[in-house]
Amino acid sequence: MAQLSPSLDITAGLDSGTSARISRTGAGLRSLHWRGVPVVPDYPGDDRPLHAGAVLFPWAGRLPDGEWKDHDHTRTLALNDELTHSALHGLVCDEEFEVVAASDCSLTLSHTLSPTSGYPYSLRLDITYDLSDEGLSVTDRVTNEGSQKAPFGLAHHPYLSVGNSAWEEIRLEAVVSHRVPTTPRLVPHRVEPLPSGLTEEMLSIDPEGLDETYALAVHPGERSWLRLITAETTLTLWQDSGWPWLHIYGTDSLPGALGLTKAVALEPHTSLPNSLNWLETVVSLEPGDSWQGSWGIAFRETENTGS
Repeated sequence: MAQLSPSLDITAGLDSGTSARISRTGAGLRSLHWRGVPVVPDYPGDDRPLHAGAVLFPWAGRLPDGEWKDHDHTRTLALNDELTHSALHGLVCDEEFEVVAASDCSLTLSHTLSPTSGYPYSLRLDITYDLSDEGLSVTDRVTNEGSQKAPFGLAHHPYLSVGNSAWEEIRLEAVVSHRVPTTPRLVPHRVEPLPSGLTEEMLSIDPEGLDETYALAVHPGERSWLRLITAETTLTLWQDSGWPWLHIYGTDSLPGALGLTKAVALEPHTSLPNSLNWLETVVSLEPGDSWQGSWGIAFRETENTGS
């Protein structure tokens, strides 16, 4: 678990009960409350468990044996996941980000990767968190500050609260086109179209024990989305076209203030997990070019449809 430096808070207004806490270490979303209700639950102490809220860059997921193919070179990165013998979730989780802009309801953090033998590229990552009473919006901007074309993958790892709901009381709804099964080492090994053969389909997904990536359907000019529905709240995670993939992980072992709790990680991805080894999904930037994408979480109370 990573030890974090002091966090920074933003609010949707005085006495609104809507607030977000962002860690300067890794620029991750540590907690999010809507009208006093936990949306992204905080955790005790300064140790971040299970990559809660982490920013995963310049790759997400596991690089088996820490290796990836960079043109004619095989690059090797440090292993940090002993269970699968992999390099897991990028290089910025434990890096200190610089605050470049801040207001009561908005915060922008920045960090620039220095080239190494395992990842010989210089990319600047700027992350802006904007909060209102309707929801949280996150905008990422990646700029290639080096002299070579640079591949990258980017993801966020927020855990969304399900309150006291039992698994059977939780619904996940999304319009998806593909699912991505994994190997026993938790590495994607193929992209499967829907069994029906349709280009997209509304799915109701059981989150209990789930650990899988989906391609969300995106129409031109629209956002893709997934709804997490409990008896009390409906949380909609939305993604623009820069984030075509969503990884879903359900757990009942997220450390919280009162012990272990249930939560569902909804993780927007620019490319598949094991990003740098899936060149057909990775983003590549020419020197001086930038990429930008936004995602967010919208809040509302669940409508009571009972009689």
